[in-house]
Amino acid sequence: MKTKIIIMLLILVGLGTVVCWKQGRTVLTTDQPNEPPDEDTVAIRMFIAKPNLEILFVNTDLPMSYFRVGKVTKVAGGENMEAVEGWIRQVNVYEQTELIKGQCAVYEYHTDARNHTLTAVIIRGLRPSEIDSLKNNGITCISNPGNVPNLTKAEAETIAMNYLKRAVPNFNQIKDQLVYTQQQNGESHDWVWEDKGYKLPEGLSSRPYLYPTIRISVYGNNEIQYWNTVSLFEN
Repeated sequence: MKTKIIIMLLILVGLGTVVCWKQGRTVLTTDQPNEPPDEDTVAIRMFIAKPNLEILFVNTDLPMSYFRVGKVTKVAGGENMEAVEGWIRQVNVYEQTELIKGQCAVYEYHTDARNHTLTAVIIRGLRPSEIDSLKNNGITCISNPGNVPNLTKAEAETIAMNYLKRAVPNFNQIKDQLVYTQQQNGESHDWVWEDKGYKLPEGLSSRPYLYPTIRISVYGNNEIQYWNTVSLFEN
Protein backbone atom coordinates (compact mmCIF):
# COMPACT_ATOMS: atom_id res chain seq x y z
CA MET A 1 0.00 0.00 0.00
CA LYS A 2 1.59 3.18 -1.19
CA THR A 3 2.20 5.78 1.47
CA LYS A 4 0.62 9.15 0.96
CA ILE A 5 2.00 12.16 2.72
CA ILE A 6 -0.14 15.24 3.19
CA ILE A 7 1.19 18.62 2.21
CA MET A 8 2.15 20.49 5.30
CA LEU A 9 4.32 23.33 6.44
CA LEU A 10 6.22 23.33 9.71
CA ILE A 11 8.24 26.34 10.79
CA LEU A 12 10.87 25.76 13.45
CA VAL A 13 11.74 29.25 14.59
CA GLY A 14 14.54 28.20 16.90
CA LEU A 15 16.40 26.40 14.12
CA GLY A 16 15.65 28.98 11.49
CA THR A 17 14.38 26.19 9.23
CA VAL A 18 11.36 25.91 6.95
CA VAL A 19 10.29 22.36 6.17
CA CYS A 20 7.75 21.48 3.49
CA TRP A 21 6.68 17.81 3.39
CA LYS A 22 4.88 16.60 0.27
CA GLN A 23 4.95 13.76 -2.19
CA GLY A 24 8.01 13.96 -4.38
CA ARG A 25 11.06 16.13 -3.80
CA THR A 26 11.31 17.74 -0.39
CA VAL A 27 12.42 21.35 -0.20
CA LEU A 28 14.46 22.60 2.72
CA THR A 29 15.79 26.05 3.42
CA THR A 30 18.01 26.82 6.37
CA ASP A 31 20.03 29.65 7.85
CA GLN A 32 22.93 27.32 8.54
CA PRO A 33 26.29 28.16 6.88
CA ASN A 34 26.74 27.01 3.27
CA GLU A 35 30.25 25.70 3.92
CA PRO A 36 30.19 22.04 5.02
CA PRO A 37 32.19 20.99 8.08
CA ASP A 38 35.48 19.14 7.59
CA GLU A 39 34.19 16.26 9.74
CA ASP A 40 31.75 15.36 6.96
CA THR A 41 34.54 15.07 4.41
CA VAL A 42 36.56 12.89 6.78
CA ALA A 43 33.60 10.52 7.35
CA ILE A 44 32.88 10.19 3.63
CA ARG A 45 36.48 9.61 2.63
CA MET A 46 36.95 7.06 5.41
CA PHE A 47 33.90 5.09 4.27
CA ILE A 48 34.91 5.05 0.62
CA ALA A 49 38.59 4.43 1.53
CA LYS A 50 39.81 7.22 -0.72
CA PRO A 51 41.68 9.90 1.27
CA ASN A 52 41.76 12.27 -1.73
CA LEU A 53 38.16 11.75 -2.86
CA GLU A 54 36.77 14.93 -4.41
CA ILE A 55 33.25 15.85 -3.34
CA LEU A 56 31.04 18.90 -3.68
CA PHE A 57 28.58 20.21 -1.10
CA VAL A 58 25.08 20.33 -2.64
CA ASN A 59 22.68 21.47 0.09
CA THR A 60 21.10 20.64 3.41
CA ASP A 61 17.97 18.55 2.98
CA LEU A 62 15.63 16.09 4.68
CA PRO A 63 16.31 12.33 4.52
CA MET A 64 12.70 11.75 3.46
CA SER A 65 13.33 8.66 1.36
CA TYR A 66 14.82 6.70 4.25
CA PHE A 67 13.87 8.45 7.49
CA ARG A 68 10.65 10.09 8.70
CA VAL A 69 9.17 10.16 12.19
CA GLY A 70 5.75 11.59 12.98
CA LYS A 71 2.13 10.96 13.87
CA VAL A 72 0.50 8.57 11.40
CA THR A 73 -3.20 8.64 10.56
CA LYS A 74 -4.75 5.93 8.40
CA VAL A 75 -6.79 7.17 5.45
CA ALA A 76 -8.50 5.50 2.52
CA GLY A 77 -5.85 3.93 0.33
CA GLY A 78 -2.90 4.82 2.53
CA GLU A 79 -1.84 6.99 5.43
CA ASN A 80 -0.88 10.53 6.34
CA MET A 81 2.14 11.43 8.45
CA GLU A 82 2.25 14.64 10.44
CA ALA A 83 5.70 15.89 11.40
CA VAL A 84 6.36 16.61 15.06
CA GLU A 85 8.75 19.10 16.62
CA GLY A 86 11.98 17.54 17.78
CA TRP A 87 11.96 14.80 15.13
CA ILE A 88 12.87 16.78 12.04
CA ARG A 89 16.28 15.65 10.87
CA GLN A 90 18.59 17.41 8.43
CA VAL A 91 21.37 15.88 6.36
CA ASN A 92 24.20 17.53 4.49
CA VAL A 93 24.21 16.33 0.89
CA TYR A 94 27.39 15.90 -1.16
CA GLU A 95 28.17 14.53 -4.60
CA GLN A 96 31.30 12.88 -5.92
CA THR A 97 32.83 14.90 -8.72
CA GLU A 98 33.88 11.80 -10.67
CA LEU A 99 31.37 9.74 -12.63
CA ILE A 100 30.82 6.15 -11.53
CA LYS A 101 32.89 4.13 -14.01
CA GLY A 102 32.04 6.49 -16.86
CA GLN A 103 28.30 6.05 -16.36
CA CYS A 104 25.79 8.90 -16.31
CA ALA A 105 25.65 8.61 -12.53
CA VAL A 106 27.45 9.83 -9.42
CA TYR A 107 27.59 8.80 -5.80
CA GLU A 108 25.58 11.05 -3.47
CA TYR A 109 26.58 11.12 0.20
CA HIS A 110 24.45 12.20 3.18
CA THR A 111 25.70 13.03 6.67
CA ASP A 112 23.73 13.75 9.82
CA ALA A 113 24.08 17.52 10.17
CA ARG A 114 24.20 17.22 13.97
CA ASN A 115 27.06 14.78 14.40
CA HIS A 116 28.64 14.18 10.94
CA THR A 117 27.67 10.49 10.85
CA LEU A 118 27.35 9.08 7.33
CA THR A 119 23.68 8.20 6.85
CA ALA A 120 23.47 7.29 3.16
CA VAL A 121 25.46 6.59 0.01
CA ILE A 122 23.14 6.62 -2.99
CA ILE A 123 23.66 6.20 -6.73
CA ARG A 124 22.13 9.22 -8.46
CA GLY A 125 21.52 9.24 -12.18
CA LEU A 126 22.45 12.45 -13.97
CA ARG A 127 19.71 14.72 -15.20
CA PRO A 128 19.44 15.35 -18.98
CA SER A 129 20.75 18.88 -18.52
CA GLU A 130 23.81 17.53 -16.71
CA ILE A 131 24.47 15.00 -19.47
CA ASP A 132 24.18 17.76 -22.07
CA SER A 133 26.60 19.91 -20.07
CA LEU A 134 29.14 17.08 -20.06
CA LYS A 135 28.77 16.67 -23.82
CA ASN A 136 29.39 20.38 -24.29
CA ASN A 137 32.67 19.86 -22.44
CA GLY A 138 33.65 16.90 -24.58
CA ILE A 139 32.68 14.23 -22.04
CA THR A 140 30.35 11.40 -23.00
CA CYS A 141 28.90 9.21 -20.28
CA ILE A 142 27.24 5.80 -20.59
CA SER A 143 23.48 6.00 -20.16
CA ASN A 144 22.80 2.28 -20.41
CA PRO A 145 25.72 0.11 -19.23
CA GLY A 146 23.95 -3.08 -20.28
CA ASN A 147 23.56 -6.24 -18.27
CA VAL A 148 24.93 -6.19 -14.72
CA PRO A 149 27.31 -9.10 -14.07
CA ASN A 150 26.77 -11.48 -11.19
CA LEU A 151 28.80 -11.64 -8.02
CA THR A 152 29.01 -14.62 -5.70
CA LYS A 153 27.85 -14.11 -2.13
CA ALA A 154 31.44 -14.48 -0.91
CA GLU A 155 32.69 -11.77 -3.29
CA ALA A 156 29.89 -9.37 -2.38
CA GLU A 157 30.27 -10.10 1.33
CA THR A 158 33.95 -9.14 1.28
CA ILE A 159 33.05 -5.80 -0.29
CA ALA A 160 30.13 -5.14 2.07
CA MET A 161 31.94 -6.04 5.27
CA ASN A 162 34.94 -3.88 4.40
CA TYR A 163 32.64 -0.87 4.06
CA LEU A 164 30.75 -1.67 7.26
CA LYS A 165 33.94 -2.12 9.28
CA ARG A 166 34.93 1.43 8.41
CA ALA A 167 31.51 2.97 8.97
CA VAL A 168 29.95 1.17 11.95
CA PRO A 169 31.69 1.66 15.32
CA ASN A 170 30.08 -1.45 16.87
CA PHE A 171 30.48 -3.61 13.78
CA ASN A 172 31.94 -6.56 15.71
CA GLN A 173 28.90 -6.59 18.00
CA ILE A 174 26.29 -6.60 15.22
CA LYS A 175 27.98 -8.47 12.35
CA ASP A 176 26.41 -11.81 13.31
CA GLN A 177 22.97 -10.18 13.34
CA LEU A 178 23.09 -8.99 9.74
CA VAL A 179 20.36 -10.57 7.61
CA TYR A 180 21.40 -11.50 4.08
CA THR A 181 19.24 -11.60 0.94
CA GLN A 182 20.12 -12.06 -2.73
CA GLN A 183 18.24 -10.84 -5.76
CA GLN A 184 18.31 -11.70 -9.47
CA ASN A 185 20.73 -14.61 -9.13
CA GLY A 186 23.56 -12.53 -7.75
CA GLU A 187 23.11 -9.16 -9.46
CA SER A 188 22.34 -7.68 -6.03
CA HIS A 189 23.26 -8.70 -2.48
CA ASP A 190 21.80 -7.05 0.65
CA TRP A 191 22.77 -7.11 4.33
CA VAL A 192 20.41 -5.52 6.87
CA TRP A 193 20.59 -4.97 10.62
CA GLU A 194 17.69 -3.63 12.70
CA ASP A 195 17.64 -2.54 16.32
CA LYS A 196 14.29 -4.10 17.16
CA GLY A 197 14.70 -3.27 20.83
CA TYR A 198 14.34 0.43 20.06
CA LYS A 199 11.03 2.12 20.92
CA LEU A 200 9.83 5.50 19.72
CA PRO A 201 7.83 7.70 22.12
CA GLU A 202 4.20 6.65 22.32
CA GLY A 203 2.08 7.92 19.45
CA LEU A 204 4.97 8.25 16.98
CA SER A 205 5.83 6.03 14.02
CA SER A 206 8.70 5.90 11.55
CA ARG A 207 8.86 5.30 7.81
CA PRO A 208 10.08 3.52 5.76
CA TYR A 209 12.19 1.71 8.39
CA LEU A 210 10.42 0.83 11.64
CA TYR A 211 13.64 0.64 13.66
CA PRO A 212 17.16 2.08 13.51
CA THR A 213 18.54 0.26 10.48
CA ILE A 214 21.85 -0.34 8.75
CA ARG A 215 21.62 -1.63 5.20
CA ILE A 216 24.17 -2.11 2.47
CA SER A 217 23.55 -3.32 -1.09
CA VAL A 218 26.34 -4.62 -3.32
CA TYR A 219 25.74 -5.00 -7.05
CA GLY A 220 27.40 -7.25 -9.60
CA ASN A 221 29.47 -4.35 -10.96
CA ASN A 222 30.89 -3.74 -7.44
CA GLU A 223 28.82 -0.59 -6.94
CA ILE A 224 27.14 -0.13 -3.58
CA GLN A 225 24.38 1.74 -1.83
CA TYR A 226 24.28 2.27 1.93
CA TRP A 227 21.78 3.51 4.51
CA ASN A 228 22.33 4.01 8.23
CA THR A 229 19.47 5.55 10.25
CA VAL A 230 20.88 4.81 13.70
CA SER A 231 22.06 8.35 14.44
CA LEU A 232 18.88 9.85 12.96
CA PHE A 233 16.80 8.04 15.60
CA GLU A 234 18.96 9.53 18.37
CA ASN A 235 18.01 12.80 20.06
